[in-house]
Amino acid sequence: MKPTLWITLLASAFILVIASCNPASSTTSIPTISPEATDTSASSQVKASAVVVPAQESRLSFVISGVVEDITVAEGDQVQAGQAVVKLDTSELEYDVISAEAALTVAKFDAKMQRQREKKFNFRTFKFVHVSPPAEKIQEADSRVEQSQFALEVAKASLAQGTLVAPFGGTVVEVNIAPGEYVQPAQVVIVIVNLEDLQIETTDLSELDVAAVEIGQPATVYVEALDEEFPGEVTTISPISDTLGGDVVFKVTIRLDEQPVDLLWGMSTDVEINTE
Repeated sequence: MKPTLWITLLASAFILVIASCNPASSTTSIPTISPEATDTSASSQVKASAVVVPAQESRLSFVISGVVEDITVAEGDQVQAGQAVVKLDTSELEYDVISAEAALTVAKFDAKMQRQREKKFNFRTFKFVHVSPPAEKIQEADSRVEQSQFALEVAKASLAQGTLVAPFGGTVVEVNIAPGEYVQPAQVVIVIVNLEDLQIETTDLSELDVAAVEIGQPATVYVEALDEEFPGEVTTISPISDTLGGDVVFKVTIRLDEQPVDLLWGMSTDVEINTE
């Protein structure tokens, strides 16, 4: 064998040995990066603190001033819709009604007399004839009747303003006046609430979370005092924001599917709204 052939064979063998020993020639698996599993439940639920409040609350006040004559209820009493709870001294207003009724009676009688035809003697025919009064006299009399009727309605309305009535059936929780006390218009004297119809109102639902909340979404309400969860539904979303510690918050109202027997006004709760 020729020397050049030996050299070629040796060089080829050397290259094969070097290639087999080179770690770069081994197949290296490329690691696959899988996306981390995300908790979709966190983005589909909105949580907030809340409080139990009555669905109906009425803070009664007079539109006129006067002296309190009678209070027919006390704190804790149950009242019916339309029941009188506070009455002012309305002696002057009652007199105004009587005067207005008398004025209306006179005006109606005058209007009736104005329509009576007068009996006059006609010297041309030498006979008595009936002459109708001028139309403007009748119109003036009718106008006085209308004015008197309106004055009577105003007097009766003013008299009615001297008595406060319950706008709905509920419980009296505050009585802020006493007989003989003078009250001003818009002064809150009685507070009535419906404790049989309680609902949940959020207190710290942020503006970032309220955008995902819609009316009709299911919610879970945890009542701390009862240590129990209750199902409910979003019924209202306040269109007006409020501030809490510098943060913008919105009030969302939740009505429970069934009101617990031991649920009381003012209890603290935590709500979780399903926004899916």
